[in-house]
Amino acid sequence: MRAQHRNVPVLSALVAGATLAAALVAAPAHAAFRCDSASTLTLLGVDTGASRALYAVPQNDGGPGWLVEADFAGGKARAWPSPEGEASFGESTGPGAVLAATRCGAKCLQVVRFRDGAWQPLGEPLLSPESATLHLAWDRGGAPWVVLHALAGSSTSATAYRLEGGDWVSKGALSVRAVGNPGAAPAPPGEDGVTTGDGLFTAAGKPRRFVQALPKLAGAEHGQLVWLGGKAALHLGGDGLLRTTADAGTNWEPVHWQPLTLGQGALAWRPGQDYRIEWPDGERAAPAAAIWNDRRVPEKGQLFLATAGAAPGGWRLLVSTPDGILTEGGERIPYSSVLRFGGERWVLLTGCVSRQGGASLAIRRVADGKLGAPELLKIAVP
Repeated sequence: MRAQHRNVPVLSALVAGATLAAALVAAPAHAAFRCDSASTLTLLGVDTGASRALYAVPQNDGGPGWLVEADFAGGKARAWPSPEGEASFGESTGPGAVLAATRCGAKCLQVVRFRDGAWQPLGEPLLSPESATLHLAWDRGGAPWVVLHALAGSSTSATAYRLEGGDWVSKGALSVRAVGNPGAAPAPPGEDGVTTGDGLFTAAGKPRRFVQALPKLAGAEHGQLVWLGGKAALHLGGDGLLRTTADAGTNWEPVHWQPLTLGQGALAWRPGQDYRIEWPDGERAAPAAAIWNDRRVPEKGQLFLATAGAAPGGWRLLVSTPDGILTEGGERIPYSSVLRFGGERWVLLTGCVSRQGGASLAIRRVADGKLGAPELLKIAVP
C-alpha cells in the first residue's frame, strides 16, 4: 500500500496532454469542502466488484472532514461531510460496499456499511476488546467478515466472524503469521471464506493454514503473504525479495525477474535498495500482480506494473510509468494509490486537483495492457 500523502504545490493548470471537462461547481451549502494537491487522502476501502474506492479527506482548517467515493467504472466521484458522532475506523476490501466499525462501548463494536454518504449499521453489535485490531472483508459469495487480531508473541491471534442472518457468527480462531495489508482479504476465486496472514477462515469447517511453512528467512513471519489458490502463494519478505511456492510452502523460489531486463539471474538491481516491490490495493487474485518501484534515481522514480506468467517464476511487464502525473507547469504529482480491479484493469490515483470550478481526482487507467491518458474525475458535492 502506497503512502497516502505527498506535499506538492496546488495545481493551477490542466493535467498535461489530457482533454478534461470543466469541474462541477460545489453547492454553496458545502462551500467549505476543499481538496487539492496538498490534501491527505486516506484509503478506507475498496469495492472490487463495483470498481469503487472510498477516501477520507480531512480539512486543513481543522473543520469536519469529508468522505470522497471514487466510482472508477462510472467515471465520477462524490463527496459527503463525514457523519457526526462516533468516528468510524477500519478498512475493508472485496466485492461489496466499504465496511468500517464504530465503538458502542468499551468492549463493543458496531460494524457499519457505507452507502450514499452515510454509515449504516450492519448486523448486531459484536463483542471486542479495546486492544484488538479490526480488519474487514467480503468473501466471493457476498458475505461480510470481521477479523480481530491480538498479538501473541511473534505471531498474531486471529478470530473471525461471518454475518449470518443479522448475527456475527464465530468461525474460530487461529494463530497466523505474515499478515499483510490489508489484514483480511477474500479467498481466491474457487475458494471459500477469507484469508488473514497464512490463515484461511471458511463458512463451514475449522480454520487452517493455506501454506504449511514460510520461507527459511529471518523475520519471514513479519513478511506479507498472498494466496493464489490451491497450493500456490506469494511471500514478500523484509529483504525486498518476492518468493513463490507451488507446493504450499514446502519449497519457496525467489523471483529474480526485473523490469526491462532479459531472463533471470543475479542482476544489477539490488532489492530493497535500488527498487522495492509492493502489492496493489484491491484485487489480489491470480494471475499474481505486483509493483516494482524503481528508486535508483530518487527524483526520477518509475513504477513497473507486472503480472505473473504461465511459467513458474516467470513474470511479464504490463506497463511502466514515471511515478506521477505531469502538469503543464512541469510538476509531477506522485501516485498515492495504485488499485487493481482484476486482470489487467488498474487505476493509478495521485490525489486531488483544485480548479476554479471545484475539485477533481487525477487518475490514469490501465486496460488491455495499455496506460491511458490522464483524467480528472469531477467531485460532485451534493
